[in-house]
Amino acid sequence: MRRRPAPVLALVLSSAVLAGCSGARDLPRDTIDMTPWNETGDAADRVAALEPDAADRLDDRADAREEAADERAEEAREELEDCGDPDDARELEVSAGGAEMVVVVPAEDDDDAVEDLEDYREDADAGPVCWVVVRVDNTEGDQVVDLPRVEVVTADGRQVRLERASDALSGWADRRADDDDAAVRAVELTAGLTGVVGPGDEGDLVFVAATDLDDPRGVRLQPSDGAPLVDASS
Repeated sequence: MRRRPAPVLALVLSSAVLAGCSGARDLPRDTIDMTPWNETGDAADRVAALEPDAADRLDDRADAREEAADERAEEAREELEDCGDPDDARELEVSAGGAEMVVVVPAEDDDDAVEDLEDYREDADAGPVCWVVVRVDNTEGDQVVDLPRVEVVTADGRQVRLERASDALSGWADRRADDDDAAVRAVELTAGLTGVVGPGDEGDLVFVAATDLDDPRGVRLQPSDGAPLVDASS
């Protein structure tokens, strides 16, 4: 058998390789989809393409999560609605700067300091709240009491910072901005709220929370700006 010279053999092999490459270039362009996976549609479409029932299962799980969230929201709403007629309200006492304070938590919605505010909230179709009333006797005190910070420790151990009733009232009034009578009523209610109890005076300071405060573990409050927090006890 006669051997081919090495240069001739290399030339033959090179020609074969080039012919193969030329054939690959001539393949129809649609035989290979080079589109990146993340550009072929969203996750649900890709899963559905691989498994026809997967999209339905994804929808079912999303519906279940939404239903569970709605149930939790409804339970929380019912608890707040019951807060106006509490089963386990507490009256906690605290002294600071000569002032004697009693924290009623939660306060009933027919409390004298709360009733008109609760009526306005209902008329505004605002969500239910828990009321807290701090009855301040500052007749022997020598400092202003305005309670810039009031915190309640709930039955399940959460720490909830309360909102002033005047701030909540402002939000409810915004919901009825197109009602002139409601706007006037909001101004009257705000004027009637005691924001500060000076030395020698008595008054009720009213707060709200959008969470259940029944049977609280405790209350901490700050009598005035710069003063330390003090614990109220039964």
